[in-house]
Amino acid sequence: MRSTQFLEWNLRIALAVFFLWSGYEKLQDLSAFTKSVGNFQFEWKVTWSGETRNFFDAPTDAFIAYLVPWFEVLAAVALLIPYSKVGGAVILIGMLISFNLALAYAWNLGIEDLRCGCHGVSDAPTNYPQKIASNFGLIYISSLILWLVWYHRRLASETGLPNVEA
Repeated sequence: MRSTQFLEWNLRIALAVFFLWSGYEKLQDLSAFTKSVGNFQFEWKVTWSGETRNFFDAPTDAFIAYLVPWFEVLAAVALLIPYSKVGGAVILIGMLISFNLALAYAWNLGIEDLRCGCHGVSDAPTNYPQKIASNFGLIYISSLILWLVWYHRRLASETGLPNVEA
C-alpha cells in the first residue's frame, strides 16, 4: 500500500468517525437540535402578504433538523465504502459550505447568543471565527480525500495497474 493510499484511508476513517459522532449527537435530542436550527434568524419578506418571517420558523426548522443528522451519517458511511467515497466527500463539502454560509450570515446579523447545535446540545454561544475555521478545515480534509482518489485513479490508468479501491 502506498503512503498516499494509507493517508487517504486514514483521512476517510477520521472524517467518517467525526461525522458519525456529530450526527449521533444531534439524533439524541432532535427537539433541542430543532431549537438550535430555529436560532438562525433569517428574515425574509413574504411578497403576497407583505409580512416579514423567519425562514427557520416551523416547519422548516424541524425539516432541516431531522434531515441534517441523517445526511451526516449517510455521508460518513459513504466515505467508508470504496465505491461511494467520492459521493460521501462531495455531500460533506456541500453541507459544510452551507453551514459556513449560515454561520457567516448569522454573524453578519449580529446574533451574539447563537447556539448552532453543530455537535449536539450546547449552552455556550457559537464562536463564529472558530467554528467557520473548523468547517474550512473539514472542507480541506474532504477536498484532500477527493484529490487523493483522483490521484490514485490517474496513477492506476497511467501505469496500467488495476485500481485497487481502498
